[in-house]
Amino acid sequence: MTDNPAPVEPIADTLTVSRFPLERRKARSVEFMQMLSLERDDVAEVMKEAGQKPPYALSRLKREGAREVRSRLREWDLSAFADAAELEDALRAWFQPAVTLAISETAEARDLIIRERQIRLATNVEQRLMDASYRQQRAIAAQQVSETWILSGRIIGGWEVVIDYLERFRAGRHVRKVKSGKAPVSAPAQPEQVVQDGNVVSLSSWRNRKNGTS
Repeated sequence: MTDNPAPVEPIADTLTVSRFPLERRKARSVEFMQMLSLERDDVAEVMKEAGQKPPYALSRLKREGAREVRSRLREWDLSAFADAAELEDALRAWFQPAVTLAISETAEARDLIIRERQIRLATNVEQRLMDASYRQQRAIAAQQVSETWILSGRIIGGWEVVIDYLERFRAGRHVRKVKSGKAPVSAPAQPEQVVQDGNVVSLSSWRNRKNGTS
């Protein structure tokens, strides 16, 4: 080994790609977020290089998101909505904070993934092993990519529940309604309240994002 291998260039100091063109769109919908979402293989690659466990399987994350959304939708009073279009607007408003966050974090995660690949191509194993600062940055970057993967997966699973919920509403098969006189204080009654109370980002299980195995 050489005595003083050259330091590895910081991972996050320079953006390595122009922001993914789709990310610049103004309509930051759930469908757009799904189009932009990361591939599990890319996430696994970064986590493996940082010595971390593989990412959760997308199927697991979707189940977690679906379970959380089903629980919250039990509080909704469908009698407050005139038609399916009004209900869909309210549901999209409910999801929007988390969707906006996921889109932003996905763009950053894409940059981190590409930057890490460029570093591996431009350096040797010795350089990377000897550079403590780089190893620390690599671990932080892997954690950020993992958290983005988890958030996006849970949103996707939750939105699948919403799609089914809307289809049932349109077909006249109303999903459970809140019983008269027993509605929780936070139960949405109209779109404005959905925005105030239904911040998906604030849901504890969606924000308590950890690394894990598939």
